[in-house]
Amino acid sequence: MSSLPMPPTTNTATFESSFFTEHDEVLNLISIISSTSHPSLELTSDNPATALSKFRTIFDKYLECPTLLDPFLEGMVQKLSLPARKIIHEVFFSQHGMDGEEATGCNIDEIGIQNQRVEQFERLMHLLSAIYALSKVRGRKYIQRLMPHEASDVEPVLAMLRWFGCLASHVKAQSSGGAGRKNECAIPKLPMEMQTFQKKLIQQQQKDENSAEDAKIWESIYSLLNWLGIISLVPFDLHTIDSSLESEATHSMSSSQQSGGSMTLVQSILSTSVSHLNDSGPTREAAAACLASLLSRPDLEQSELEGFVIWSAQVMYWFRTGNCSSNDEFCRSHSNGDELASNTNISSTMLPMSSNPPSVFLIMGILQTLAAIFKSGHRSNLLSTQQKLNGIELLWEQCILVAEGSIGSMLLRKLLVKLFARIGCAYLPPRVAAWRYHRGRRSLLENLMNSGVPVATGQSENVASDKETSQDGNELFLIPDQVEDAMGQLLLSLTDPSTIVRWSSAKGIGRLTERLPAVCADDVLDAILQTCSDPERDRNWHGACLCLAELARRGLLLPNRLKEVVPIVVQAIGYDVRRGQHSIGAHVRDAACYTCWAFARAYSPEVLRPHVKELSEALVLTSLFDREVNCRRAASAAFQESVGRQGADNFKHGIEILTAADYFSLGNRVDAYLNIALMIAKFDEYQKPIIHHLSNVKLHHWDIDIRTLASQSLAKASKLDPLYCANEILPQLLKLCFNDDLVVRHGSLLGAAEMVLALGELKLVQDDTTFNEDLKSSIAELIPSIEKARLYRGRGGEIMRSAACRMIECISLAGVPLTVKQQVRLLDSVDTCLAHPNEEIQSGAAKALNALLSNYFPVSSNGPSERLQSRVVDKYILIVKTEDNPAATRGFSLALGSLPSKLLAPSERVLDSVLNCLCDASRRSSLVGGEGDAETRRNAITSLVNVCKTVGIRYTPDGKNRGVETAPVTPLTKHQALRVFDTLLDAMDDYNTDRRGDVGSWSRIAAMNGLETLAFLTVKSSQAHPHSAQQTQLISQSPTQKEILVPSFVERLSSFSTMATQNPPYESAIIFNESLCYSILSALLKQFGEKLDAVRSQAGLCIERLLTNDSPRLPFVPCRHMLIRALNLNGQPKNWSNPALTFPLLMCAVNIEGFQEPILSGIVISVGGLTESVSKSSSAALFEWIRELRNAKAIPQIYQMGEVFLGLFRRNKRNGRVLLPLLATLDKLLTHGYLDELLDMRNGEFSDSLLSSLSDDATGCTDVKRLLAIVDVSINLLQPHLQTIGSVKEKVLPFVMSMLLNPYPRVRRFVAEQLFAKLTVDGESMFDDHSRLEEANQLLLNVVWHDEHDASGHILASRNRIADLLGIPLELEERNKSLTKKNNSHFFVPRDEFENYSSLVNSSTA
Repeated sequence: MSSLPMPPTTNTATFESSFFTEHDEVLNLISIISSTSHPSLELTSDNPATALSKFRTIFDKYLECPTLLDPFLEGMVQKLSLPARKIIHEVFFSQHGMDGEEATGCNIDEIGIQNQRVEQFERLMHLLSAIYALSKVRGRKYIQRLMPHEASDVEPVLAMLRWFGCLASHVKAQSSGGAGRKNECAIPKLPMEMQTFQKKLIQQQQKDENSAEDAKIWESIYSLLNWLGIISLVPFDLHTIDSSLESEATHSMSSSQQSGGSMTLVQSILSTSVSHLNDSGPTREAAAACLASLLSRPDLEQSELEGFVIWSAQVMYWFRTGNCSSNDEFCRSHSNGDELASNTNISSTMLPMSSNPPSVFLIMGILQTLAAIFKSGHRSNLLSTQQKLNGIELLWEQCILVAEGSIGSMLLRKLLVKLFARIGCAYLPPRVAAWRYHRGRRSLLENLMNSGVPVATGQSENVASDKETSQDGNELFLIPDQVEDAMGQLLLSLTDPSTIVRWSSAKGIGRLTERLPAVCADDVLDAILQTCSDPERDRNWHGACLCLAELARRGLLLPNRLKEVVPIVVQAIGYDVRRGQHSIGAHVRDAACYTCWAFARAYSPEVLRPHVKELSEALVLTSLFDREVNCRRAASAAFQESVGRQGADNFKHGIEILTAADYFSLGNRVDAYLNIALMIAKFDEYQKPIIHHLSNVKLHHWDIDIRTLASQSLAKASKLDPLYCANEILPQLLKLCFNDDLVVRHGSLLGAAEMVLALGELKLVQDDTTFNEDLKSSIAELIPSIEKARLYRGRGGEIMRSAACRMIECISLAGVPLTVKQQVRLLDSVDTCLAHPNEEIQSGAAKALNALLSNYFPVSSNGPSERLQSRVVDKYILIVKTEDNPAATRGFSLALGSLPSKLLAPSERVLDSVLNCLCDASRRSSLVGGEGDAETRRNAITSLVNVCKTVGIRYTPDGKNRGVETAPVTPLTKHQALRVFDTLLDAMDDYNTDRRGDVGSWSRIAAMNGLETLAFLTVKSSQAHPHSAQQTQLISQSPTQKEILVPSFVERLSSFSTMATQNPPYESAIIFNESLCYSILSALLKQFGEKLDAVRSQAGLCIERLLTNDSPRLPFVPCRHMLIRALNLNGQPKNWSNPALTFPLLMCAVNIEGFQEPILSGIVISVGGLTESVSKSSSAALFEWIRELRNAKAIPQIYQMGEVFLGLFRRNKRNGRVLLPLLATLDKLLTHGYLDELLDMRNGEFSDSLLSSLSDDATGCTDVKRLLAIVDVSINLLQPHLQTIGSVKEKVLPFVMSMLLNPYPRVRRFVAEQLFAKLTVDGESMFDDHSRLEEANQLLLNVVWHDEHDASGHILASRNRIADLLGIPLELEERNKSLTKKNNSHFFVPRDEFENYSSLVNSSTA
């Protein structure tokens, strides 16, 4: 055997197959799989099962490019097949030699031989499974050619196949507890070695050990069938190598004797292969290929093929009707007289019928076999005699009847279609029609070299016409009826529901048409085109496109028919039929692009030139604007093929278009609509088609996202030809805004809005030559007309409102001339949309309001008129303050932030009123209609920030505000700015919840963004610190440092002193200082440790920008460089929502002075939270930090941590949102011993304070979960190994005794359980009298503490007895305390704005 080619080691160019990098590893695995001895298998993982699993994993990576393995496959297959062949021969000949002999040897030797055989079978299964792994990747046919194929292998492989088949049946029957398959194997009894092997397999299945690694029996059967398929083609008569035909003295295989009769080798192969046609897995395909190889042999086609065909027809008849008949009865009832039955003299093997009805798997196996036979068999042998013709006609009849029935199996329909095509081709002469279209040599290189140069007629093409058709092309011959039936079935299958069936039918039509005369081929094409007559049947269109592509590829679609075909293909490229809330047609468009791709390859440029305009426009439009990415890429591929094959002369600007619209760029739909389309629209050939397609098709698409993108793309394209769009497209869109179809009028309104804005940006709206008075009037009266037509009502009214808001915004930005009445009417429309409950409509209305008020409603030098001020600002403030409708307060609070500066701040009084309104609306305790509303609070915070950005913060040298002369705007004062800062910082503590969860997080996120924005705005506007131009120049006079962003204390003091000397009132202008900066960073760091991913992510982004932004750079940041280093702000983007990343970085900053309290306050919520990933990551980070403190003996930091925990108790009394996770955090820390130093510190001061807080919180608490957490923490304070255990025990145990009389039964039971567990573990170290301790434990264990009706006072007496036994002093009042029930009337119920209806029902039923 020649050595395997190895990959080259040089850096020169190599071929692709040298990239099999795991070659050495695979050879090592093969040696493990094929080795006979493994002395250290139990000590290492290199056993055959593990090696096989690795072998499969390696080759599965090459499923997408299996050709990389080709240079190495022969060597690998030989290394696997030769050991397998050796084992098969040894087992076969040993079994053959022992046949008929008496077992006279030693039983021990027999047992040893059996064990050796079992090991051989195991190794054989691993080898065959490895061969199957190669077949799965590279293909069955390729591996089959590399298998050994000697004549001596036929009988051993067949015998092993039969044994494995019976083994699979026995294992399946015993594992399922049922009977095995009948009549599937002629060996009812296995050899002794196989029986032992069978028992071992069943044991492994029951244990389910290494199920993913073990070799499978069916993989061995597959490889053996594949092997038998190639060795059954040995170039010898099979009778010459058939041992069953030898003399009587020569014994056949033991399996044959056990079956009760002898079979020839051919019969054995037939019966064994047929038994696997009923398999449901890949073995069925291998069995069908094996049978086809056998029955296609010249020496067997005459004798065995007819019997198999008749048997197949009989099985299909049984499957179709449910009736079973014998061979003779079936032949006589389905033939002309008794001709077929009389001629079926049993020279062929008539396969027996099973007792069970045939399954669909058996029918598929039969069809696969017949299709393979009619593909590889010789036509002269298949249809040589009338007897064979009768048999095939009998089969043909059953196939048609099965196909006409209702078949649910997609694969069965595909196989029937394939068989129809193969049988139909068998009835036609095996020649290719001479009338086909021949393009000639289709070299892409020659095409590019000869681009623009006429090519000689003889080299370019040979177009078939009536004059050029050869004599053979005009020859007519009788077409058999079977061919017509086959073509009819194939044409019918073009409309099958399954894509693979339609594709198989298209290929079959191509094969049949290839052998038909030209007249018949024209009829076939007419039938295909006829299937496209119904535009609603997408399956017909898809099948027709596939078939047209197949005909074009084979040259069967003549150029003179292209004028009929191309319009249909162009129509299919844009096929999109609405079905309810979606559409269908993506598969049709994809197939149509494939058809265009086939046209580009099939025809010469001269032939396709008359149709280039239609095809190129359709392909470009689909590649740009199709909704599905696969269709865009398919159209791009077809256009690329067309440019390459047809040349740049046919497809203008092809290279430029392909450069812009390539495979990757078209993957982004937004980029394709807004950028690539604009680049291609600059070419005159595609400009108007793009505009028409967007305005007439995509603006009316069913998907609202497509309509929105189409409107934006149309606006950009309209700038390239504004006159045409203004005079032709825009009037048409304005008319369609009143269409009855919601999709049409919504898309038209969006398109008209964007086009008005685009033309307004070109200053064409005011131009009377471009926009006549009628068009301007139509635009101005569009929104009132829509409202008059009541198009906001009913289904789809919301999207129409949103589009109307966009139209008002675009009209305002474009500067369309409006009368005062029209302006007020639009303002009323915006106000109506602001009160709509839909947030998208409110957002669009706010944008429209800003544009409308900024471009219209002029203001004099004295400010807005009183009427305008009351109509807008005063009205909005009043609604936000007094309206009970949450939708109104949400919309108008958002509107206040969208007002222009001329209305927001004409005076300090007006600005104060706006700020006061928004600050009050953003408070945590604000109510709307008696209920809290999270959206109103969030919108108010957003508007506060927008107001600050709109009016700005400006200062004059004299310390007084000064407005701009042309626009009377009053900027924010220092007092106003500080109030906004306070409001935002207060919003950072908004933790309100309702049924939707932590809705306060919306306000916190908005406040974080607002703090960042306002901080930078204050720094930019202020002239009181070195970030202003004046102060930077003052300080930068130092020759050693040109710019000082964070000045030292001395420099700041000197600069402030200078300014105070020059102008004393200037000092009052300082807003952003150290205290404010610290408050902002503390609030953000606290949110950075929160449990919600969205909050952490936003906090991380804000902190990163505040610390690293240089324009401007935030001053007064304490320990800036330490924070940057701790949070690893190195400029690389980070996923701050990932808890595994966030919390370790956050705990790196906890040691920075001043930030320990906010960080711990935030991370405590996460540690004690319910989200597992957040709690796990935060706990690990907190525990690691405490371990580092303990190792470093950092006593002050540990004490400070305890003070933070106690401070949380003091500041959040009765606040379960904070206290419950805080208690859970303390419980974790106490359980792991992380607070031991803190408990021992200062004579147990922390324990006393903590227990006092626990006692205060437990008094009157109605939250059972919090009470249980309090019990956990209080009992965990009892740590016997601490020095303060004596004092702690004296204070904790009385509190625990009081909790044993808690009104809640669940709490009492939990206290008893936890105290019992604690005394069981640590009781002996805390109490000296063990007998009294045991009695107390028995009471805790036996008393029913959760009894709600303790009328006898047993619980109280037991509690007192336990206290006496443990020496716990109880006051007289406590000892006589009765067990009171919980009072539900005094429970605190949190407010929820979504509970008003349920509370109304409850109150009415009370």
